[in-house]
Amino acid sequence: MNIVLLGANGRTGREVLGQALSAGDTVTALVRAEDKLGEVGHERLEVRVGDACDPRVLEAILPGHDVVISTLGPRLPTKAATAVYSASGASIVEAMEGSAVNRLLVTSTALLFPSDKLLDRVLRRLTPNAVREAGRMEERIRSSGLDWTIARMGFLTNDPDTGFRRAAGASPEGGKPISRAAVARFLLGEARESAHVREVVGLSG
Repeated sequence: MNIVLLGANGRTGREVLGQALSAGDTVTALVRAEDKLGEVGHERLEVRVGDACDPRVLEAILPGHDVVISTLGPRLPTKAATAVYSASGASIVEAMEGSAVNRLLVTSTALLFPSDKLLDRVLRRLTPNAVREAGRMEERIRSSGLDWTIARMGFLTNDPDTGFRRAAGASPEGGKPISRAAVARFLLGEARESAHVREVVGLSG
């Protein structure tokens, strides 16, 4: 595949990048600064510098690609940081709807699934900005004409990939933390197989 990868410098994005290159894919990674990913040298990796929240930047990159994968998300649950969800969602949709690239995969938060569990209620109260902005991102994507898949996860780990469970439209029962490597494997597999087009998929360990 020819992949546009957004969020490549994040921990989940790095997993997607590594697995994609190992599988023989070609990746165009959009990063904010020139020094990002500077240590990752590969003949099938092109690093472009720009803002993923600017549709003009994305429009210039999209031609010749098969899919956009976005693992963009905030490092902190502040209002300013979490705005990347909704801003990038609007930018991606605008750019893709004016291009020949129609397949989109994004990561989001499992806190958007309805749940009366105490921990989920507490986390939603502690991270209202992230929940609100992720919801806005999803709303924009789901209202588009794109072939999208949204992967919602809870706690992420840096552990090796020991497998994952999925459920369409819900969190898997008895959900556990999931490794970023497993999330990356799901995203790349879904990009190839398109088993969950226009579906929200819950992932867990």
